[in-house]
Amino acid sequence: MHKVVVERPRWSPGPSKRGRRANLSNELLPKFEGIRRPHANRKGLTDLLGPLRRWLQAQVGRVWNDAYSEACAVIKADSVIRAHVKAHLLEFVERHTFMRGGQICVLDTGHRGRGIIPVTERRYGWALFFVHPESGLLCAIPQKSRKELRAGRRSTQAEHFRWLDDSFALKQISGIWFSCQFRMVSSEGPFRAYDHGLGRYVGRGGLLQRDGQYLHCITKRQLSRRELRRYDLRNDLELKAQSSIGRTRRRLTTALEFLRAVDRGLSYPGSSGSIPLLLLMGRRHRVICH
Repeated sequence: MHKVVVERPRWSPGPSKRGRRANLSNELLPKFEGIRRPHANRKGLTDLLGPLRRWLQAQVGRVWNDAYSEACAVIKADSVIRAHVKAHLLEFVERHTFMRGGQICVLDTGHRGRGIIPVTERRYGWALFFVHPESGLLCAIPQKSRKELRAGRRSTQAEHFRWLDDSFALKQISGIWFSCQFRMVSSEGPFRAYDHGLGRYVGRGGLLQRDGQYLHCITKRQLSRRELRRYDLRNDLELKAQSSIGRTRRRLTTALEFLRAVDRGLSYPGSSGSIPLLLLMGRRHRVICH
């Protein structure tokens, strides 16, 4: 299995110019030549993962521990190549699954991690199979076609993006609705500018396209409450704990300091009750209003 997955045969073994030069006529052969030189294209080391994926597809419905034991009996991690194949085997299978709200979920912690999501909505990574958290069976993740993915992207864009006219549109960014103004960019010449809708510098290829035209977001403005009611919109805000990473002197955030003060029972002198209002932070004092 490791030879099938890792090593590929020689490319173009025929008499073409990219194949073995020994197939040429005697007049065209060199007088002296090394053994390796006639092979213009040698064995490729690109992984061929199709056989490994098809083997896992054939194991769907079996207990994952039994299938994994059978694989380990053949793919022994006694060399770098076999350990490499075993790593690909584990990448194909999502093993850390759990039940949440009646659904099989997984913790997405990748580059675009979305937290706890259903395992069927996992879009990034190598995982094509998952282990059922209750039965322990190997199951396949249903794959969507390109047409279904495009339809899903259009529906998602319709929920978070709405055109008002040719120049203005409503866009939801990080849960907050903004009014964005766009201008058309010519398709000729170099272009690179800051896009307020995307929040970064982009080229022409990263701009929004509409009817074959490139649109650049030049300004954005957060919608007021009256505008949200007018367009029947709602900001999707989630209160999250602020991180203390990168703060000087390892100071915690105000919310975490407040909880720590509650546990210690600190209170402001002269105040009634046990509500903590004054917290000591090194040499400074920070007042937290209740």
